[in-house]
Amino acid sequence: MRFGFVGPAESDSALLELAVDLLVTELEVDTILYLGADEAIRDFITAHQRDKTELSFERRVAQVAAIGSPAEINEVVRSLRGARYLEKLRVLPQPPANAIEMLDDRIILLFRKKSSIGEEDVINSNVVVYGDAKELSFKRYGPRCFFSPGPLDGGHVGILGDESESGGVALSAVDLTGEVSWTEPIQGRSARMKVAP
Repeated sequence: MRFGFVGPAESDSALLELAVDLLVTELEVDTILYLGADEAIRDFITAHQRDKTELSFERRVAQVAAIGSPAEINEVVRSLRGARYLEKLRVLPQPPANAIEMLDDRIILLFRKKSSIGEEDVINSNVVVYGDAKELSFKRYGPRCFFSPGPLDGGHVGILGDESESGGVALSAVDLTGEVSWTEPIQGRSARMKVAP
């Protein structure tokens, strides 16, 4: 399982499209968590929603495959890609609400605003992700870490995934060309067993 984290894009839906495409096609994330609520996400969703009045999508694909022009084929491919994007995209709830995800035995808390994070929220979490940082940020406090990819125009997205090569879960910052800027291992909950003498 791999999660992608995208910071607020404000009004730049083209930049959001680039980030989502990178996360889905190149970095192969299972779920993209958008950490803002802005014009860019509304435009992105509107651009990729299918028109319900069209022919059924399957019939349209078959029709275009048989007799379509190159422009029509490109439009169908764009629609297929958009449907795939929307299938993987999740938008966080309005503050003060948060979202919770799990990866192996790690608990990930997600907030749009850092100010809505409470002390009780982080007690059992491993990773706290928030969207309103001014720049890419990672801080570790004991077994917990706090992460924000920063605004999307800062040029980074985040990836949290099970990295089987290293034998654990890792959090990475990736620039919009796909280059990894840094990777940090994320500690899990260690089971402790006492043996009586």
